[in-house]
Order: sequence, then structure tokens, then C-alpha cells
Amino acid sequence: MNLSIHEQFKDVEKQKTKKEKLAKLQQYLQESRAMAIILDLTFNSKIKWLLPPGSPPYNPTDHIDSQNVLKNEARKLQYFINTREGLAMKPLRRETMFIELLESVDKHDAKLLISIKDGKLPYNGITKKLVQEAIPDQTQNW
Repeated sequence: MNLSIHEQFKDVEKQKTKKEKLAKLQQYLQESRAMAIILDLTFNSKIKWLLPPGSPPYNPTDHIDSQNVLKNEARKLQYFINTREGLAMKPLRRETMFIELLESVDKHDAKLLISIKDGKLPYNGITKKLVQEAIPDQTQNW
């Protein structure tokens, strides 16, 4: 089954033990680079979002086929943080592009993006420590 990023996080969250959460998280990290990008944007203290806090005005999509849009569009997230690409973009264009992204992804993934932008991962049991255990090589410089 091809789950959205939100559905994958919900699946990890519902696992009973830390060992089960870790195994499920590692499984999804192997399946999709987007999951690793989302976790990096959430927990890496070197990353600064270049967007205002809170939820921007947007119209969530109800399209059933929008489940995997975030997986395919995760590379665009570099424009919203303190990268060369993000810093080169004008603030109005960056905010407009973020709203367009929110309106194209699954409505649950849109809420996820707003949460991580504001420094929170809205799922119980998926902590920075768990992520560091799941992908130690990628998280050693956090």
C-alpha cells in the first residue's frame, strides 16, 4: 500500500513499543527520501524556516490522488529554509510557493508541513532521539 507521509507517521505512532516504532520508522525511511527530509526539517537545529509562524491562508485539497504529492514535491522544501535557494528567493514569492504546495498536497500532509515549519512533529512517540537511533549517520550533526 502506498501511504502518504502523514499515514506513515500515524503508522509509526500507533506501534506499541519503542522497538516496533524504530523498526517501522526505518522501514519508511528506506522506502522514501521524503520522510528523511521531513524529519531533518523538524529536528535539525541548523535549519531555520524562512516563513512566518502559524498557518497561512490556504484551501486544503480533497483530491484522493494527492496522497503522494508531498513525497514527490519534498525537494521544493529547500526554498522555505535557510539554504542558498531559500535565501535567494523573495519573501512574497516564498510564501506564495508555500501556499501553493499546501494546496497541492493531501490535507493531512499540509497540516504536517505547517506543524514542522513551526518546530513540532504532531505525532506521539516520534522524538528526535528515536529519529537519531533510526538514522544515526544522517543525524550526527544535528
